[in-house]
This record gives sequence, structure tokens and C-alpha cells, in this order.
Amino acid sequence: MTSSSPIVVVGGGISGLVAAATIARAGEPVVVLEKASSTGGRAATRNRDGFRFNLGPHALYRGGELRKTLEDLGVDVRGNVPGANGAFAMDKGSAHTLPVGFASLVTTGLLTLHGKFVFARLLQTLPSVDADAWNDRTVAEWLATIADSRAAGVIEMLTRVTTFTNDPGRQSAGAAIRQLQLSLQNVLYLDGGWQTIADGLAHVALTAGADIRSAAHVAAVQPDGVHIADGSIVRASAVIIAAGPQDVDALTGVTRFASELPPPVRHAALDIALKSLPNPKRTVAFGVDRPLYFSVHSAAAKLAPAGGAVIHASKYLRPEESAGGDAEREIEALVDLMQPGWRDRIVFKQFVPNLTVTHSELVAARGGVKGRPPVALDAFPALDHVFIAGDWVGPRGQLSDAAAASAVDAAHAALRRVRRARGLLEKAAS
Repeated sequence: MTSSSPIVVVGGGISGLVAAATIARAGEPVVVLEKASSTGGRAATRNRDGFRFNLGPHALYRGGELRKTLEDLGVDVRGNVPGANGAFAMDKGSAHTLPVGFASLVTTGLLTLHGKFVFARLLQTLPSVDADAWNDRTVAEWLATIADSRAAGVIEMLTRVTTFTNDPGRQSAGAAIRQLQLSLQNVLYLDGGWQTIADGLAHVALTAGADIRSAAHVAAVQPDGVHIADGSIVRASAVIIAAGPQDVDALTGVTRFASELPPPVRHAALDIALKSLPNPKRTVAFGVDRPLYFSVHSAAAKLAPAGGAVIHASKYLRPEESAGGDAEREIEALVDLMQPGWRDRIVFKQFVPNLTVTHSELVAARGGVKGRPPVALDAFPALDHVFIAGDWVGPRGQLSDAAAASAVDAAHAALRRVRRARGLLEKAAS
């Protein structure tokens, strides 16, 4: 490795593109190697006859790390906050008004009068809860402190929705509370889908001088450079692997993240395009007694042709659960309740049974976010020039926010290393 070589980023998803844009804007040469034919990773949006599909439901937290990073990099994304009208909580096959404000809390039949007081108090005090104090305790332990079981059930439902995690017996309550607090600032559904984020980041990186190479399958990261599957080697002053734990293990040959970390968070996703909505007044539903989700994303964002609709529905899976046809039918049953007659208006439908949301669950046994690996791999002497980024790395944020935050941290760490090495060389030459 020499300081005159570029910093190489392996992976062209959100993390890789954030890292590349950060490095390029700092004036250092950077090369992105993406094995797929295009960048974006799980942020890719599919366009079919004017209907734009994310890979499962995606929401940008308005106060999250990714939104802040996009603003810092000058990436402009547009979208809207999903409305509260037409939102329901499904319990035992019945639809109840989702309690998201004073009026809906008063009128909903989901909670008893006592439950409404308890729930209102929870929402009022939530911003001031010390999430760090709950990092080492489970969601189940936190829910047990709530004085009304029905209110606790609604809070558990909201934790699933905000974290995508269906594991209250192991999930860190601190992580769940922190995400609920973030959700109070609302989310955005993006016009054009999440591909707009990937495209915006790529544009910033390319404009600043980054070299982005698609269909470049990296085989290994070695001290002499990044080895490509075609036998070529890309020299590097530093390397950032923006990928999952298994990929880092395979590329380095020495880490064991996949076997040492908690399992990934997954869900079964059903994506639907309709010519029109049978019932435009029913746009959102969350399951209380079952881990289900339904949302008409096109009701808030520009994702469909005039009159058309894009629906994302899903089931949050337990760590040991593998989804199949039963999960698809269970999700479709929720769509039947929300939009009866939808099957007669289908333009397109796809079911992804076991979609990874984040590569490692935040569990209480590891202290929540405190238990994630740092961006530097300097514990391995041969990898002191290698850094990692992704939704499973670093102490900041969750989901795509963690992907962005760790990418920024890895980029800055790589920049410090390269500039330190350059300074030493210049000092030695003087």
C-alpha cells in the first residue's frame, strides 16, 4: 500500500456511496468497486410501467443520520410524511383507529379508558426517557413496566414498525426506545423511491472525482491490494468494505463476524402495484396481535402513474423463522381486509420471503448499539488499513441511519490514515 494509491471502497450501496462521496469531496482519490451491474444495493428502486418499487418498505427518518448526511453532502431528496388519516391498528381481525394523536386516541376502540391514559402518558414522557439506561435490558422487560397490557401491546407494535424487529425477548430496549424517540420527528416516503438517494450520492461522488466501477467482483482484500475476480489487482492506500458480515469475513479471510454477531433482522415483503385503490380511505395498518404491516406508499410519495397505487405489506420475522407460502397468504389476508377487491386490479406483484433489513439485531446481551463492531479492523495487524461500514457497524443510528453514520466514520478514519502516511513520507523525504 502506498499513499499515492486511491482509497478503495468495496460495495456500491448506501454505505459505499456515502463513503465515496465523503472521501471525494475531501479531495482524495477514491475508487468504488460494485459487483452488481449498477449501484444502489438494497436502496435500488424498480420501475415497472411507471410504478416504482423499493425492495420492501423504506422510510427516511427526518431526524436521522442518513437525512443529515444527505444534507451535508448536498443530496436533495423529495418526499412527504405519510398521513395519519386512514391509519388502523389490526387486532384479532378487527380494524381500530390507530392512536397517533389526541383525537384518534380518544375515539379508538383499541384501548380501554385506563389504557388510553397509560398510552397518553407513555407518549408524553417518551422523549425524556434515558434510552442508554435500557441498553442492557430487553424490550420484554421494558414492556412489563407498562401498567396496562393493551397499551403495552400497542407499544410493542410500534417497536416492530420502527425497528423491523420481532424479538422482544432479546432485542435491546434501549435501541427500541431510541428509535421510537426518533420516530416522533416523523419519516418521509420518497418521490421516485430510494434509488433517488443512491443516484444522488453517486452524482456527488462522480462530480467530486470518484471512479465508480460496476460489475467489479472483489475476491479478496490483501496487503498488496484489492483482488478482483478477473485476476487484476487495484492498489489502495486504504480500503473500506461496505458490505455485510459474511462478505467482510470472506474478503479478509480472518474476521468471524457472521458467526460472532447476533442474527440478521428479516421480514417477508409483498410489493403490489394496482391500477387503482378499491378503498382510498384505508392506507395504513399495523398488526397488534400479529407482526404485520401494510402501507400505501404512493398515497404520500410519487411512486405510481395517475390513479395507480403502490402498496408495501410485510411480516416481521422472528430470528429463527423462515417465511414461505404461509407468510405470503397471511400478508395477503391483511391486504384483503384493507383493500377488498385488490386482486382484480393488480398490475404487478412480487413476494420476497426472507429479506434482510439489517445484518445484525441489536440485542440486550450485547448492550444494543454498544455491541456493534467499530469501523477500524486494526485489531488485525495485516488489516490496519482496512475499515468497515454498514447497518451493523458503529455506535450511531439504526437501519439506514447506521449505514450512513458508519460510512462517514469509516471515510474519516481512512482519510486520517492516508494523510498521516503521506505526512510521514513527506517528512522522511525532506
